[in-house]
Amino acid sequence: MQFRIVISGPRPHPNTMPNDIQTHIEQTDPILMSFGPGEEDLCIAESFGNYEAEYAIIRKGVGILHAPFHGCVKMTGEDRLTFLQRMVTQDVESLKPGQGQRAFLLSKTGRIDADLVVLAQEDCCLLMLDSFCADAVVAELDRYLFSEDVALSNVSDQYEPVSLLGPAGVKLLMTLGFDGLEGMEPLESRVLDFQGEPGLIYRQDLTGSLGLHLYIPQAHSLAIYQQLTDAVGGMVPNIDQSEGDNPTGPNRDIPGRAVGWSAFNTARIEAGTPLFNVDFGPDCLPHETGILDQAVSFTKGCYLGQEIVGRMQNLGHPKRVLVGLSFEDDRMPIAGSQVQTDDGITIGGITSSAISPLRGSQAVAFAMMKWGKHRKKTKVRVPAEGKMVPAVVAPTLVFV
Repeated sequence: MQFRIVISGPRPHPNTMPNDIQTHIEQTDPILMSFGPGEEDLCIAESFGNYEAEYAIIRKGVGILHAPFHGCVKMTGEDRLTFLQRMVTQDVESLKPGQGQRAFLLSKTGRIDADLVVLAQEDCCLLMLDSFCADAVVAELDRYLFSEDVALSNVSDQYEPVSLLGPAGVKLLMTLGFDGLEGMEPLESRVLDFQGEPGLIYRQDLTGSLGLHLYIPQAHSLAIYQQLTDAVGGMVPNIDQSEGDNPTGPNRDIPGRAVGWSAFNTARIEAGTPLFNVDFGPDCLPHETGILDQAVSFTKGCYLGQEIVGRMQNLGHPKRVLVGLSFEDDRMPIAGSQVQTDDGITIGGITSSAISPLRGSQAVAFAMMKWGKHRKKTKVRVPAEGKMVPAVVAPTLVFV
């Protein structure tokens, strides 16, 4: 598997041109990291100096995450959903404006080219995806267009993605005048007016609690980001961390703060949310991802790569599958570490890991494991902190 390179460092990648939000973030002197495939990496905040508080606010309030790794492809034309129905693994043709669906775009050999959230709109269809594969998705879908009335474009650079992670997300948006969002269902989307220019919000609960993802027009992105952080007392609020279950402090009504990748990463691993290009990638089949039921329909019509998917579903099983690993203590393996049997035979590799506060600061991880060695309660060993430490295959990817 090709693992996404994630390198902590004090300076941006030399190929990175920081946008207004990123420049604003860097003025707070966060810990920065390079995130991407190693060629045109993004520079993002790893943390703002207090990882524990950032994680806690995702669970108790709202974490404001600058998320430039989220991209968007726009499809227009009368045949957009009919065409997309023939291309992706889920039923999308019946989507009404405002509804969404999780799906994979596969190659002819059944490998995953992209992990998508398909959002139907009144006059278009939006594909929310990893920003690093947006251009490739446009090119791939365009190859299959003949006489259909469909136009495709990568519009990622027209918007700035900001995610609101945690139960207070709707309350925070209400302070900016965005009302009527309380009843949003998972994968539902709505058009929002950002200072006179249309943008988007959709819901996807990546961390086990409410996740609202804003696509803010670039011209207004910094102003909106500042309004969001100002409403919670600043990007890094000056509050007494001993406040415990009441982290609002004396001068703010909404518990919130800016959060970096590490806090988000911990919360999404606890919630059982693997990421494309991190935990599975273009060399993987849908059956290997651990999220087959979320992204693949076995009752819809034909789509690209369906023969491979159907054959595996009916006649066999994959060679490997993504699983969760639980550890006895806080010794945490790093991504890329080998998973071994007691006699030293390699049977898999770690894709993501974290120390889970909700499991008493025990280490947890995702691992791509050989079929037959992936079954729950299987005991394994993994190198961590200079020693081989024991772990066990968890019942599911969800740890909390």
